[in-house]
Amino acid sequence: MMTPQEVSQHAFAKASFGGYNMAMVDEFLDVLTEDYSALYKENAVLKSKMKVLVEKVEEYRSTEDAMRKALLTAQRMADEMVQDAQRKQAELLAQAEAEARKKVEALRQEVESEQLRLTAAQSSTAAYVGKLKALYQHEMEYLGGLSQLSAPAPAADPVDAAVSDIDASIHKLMEEKPAEDLEDTKELEPVTTHAGGESGGLYGDLTGYSAAQAEAEKPGEKSGAPEEPAAQREEAPARHLDFKDLEHHFGKDYEIK
Repeated sequence: MMTPQEVSQHAFAKASFGGYNMAMVDEFLDVLTEDYSALYKENAVLKSKMKVLVEKVEEYRSTEDAMRKALLTAQRMADEMVQDAQRKQAELLAQAEAEARKKVEALRQEVESEQLRLTAAQSSTAAYVGKLKALYQHEMEYLGGLSQLSAPAPAADPVDAAVSDIDASIHKLMEEKPAEDLEDTKELEPVTTHAGGESGGLYGDLTGYSAAQAEAEKPGEKSGAPEEPAAQREEAPARHLDFKDLEHHFGKDYEIK
């Protein structure tokens, strides 16, 4: 492409005959040079602009590639993060469910154990309360029976009664018949020796037994041990007295009242 300077400096050969008017050709060349110069300058500006635009496009294209790569990397990282989060979520959920099941099972076992302990405690308490009630009932019956218990009245001792009657009869006979009493006492000596060979004879036995009975009935003369109940004392063996000898010696007037 010719530059405006080349157009303006171009020279034509002169013809001998039939050539162009040189003034008109020069005028046309001036106008053409002016227009061409403007177009040339515009073309140069456009080329420079296009070069800048190409560079920008290349830059944008490289930036686009980088952005595309960054987007792809970010997308891949986002996908990996989502997958990792989902995996961790699944692991945490599984771990939480396992721990929850374990705790629920432990609580269930603890509840069953406490229920068994409660049942055992209730059974023990019921048995203990039953024993207390039975013991209370037994004690109440025992206390009720104590109020009904009373010391039995001492039975009249026939030996004491007989001794008293004999003493009264002897005193009566001694007052009424002193002489006969002397003879009777002389006759009683072999009888007393026959009655047991002891010094007192039958009368001594009776009076000695009465004295022993009186000594046994005196309070406070025994040892410090408390007196046993009447039901626990062994009854003294009964002594059988033969009153035929007394009737023979004292006469028919003697009788047991």
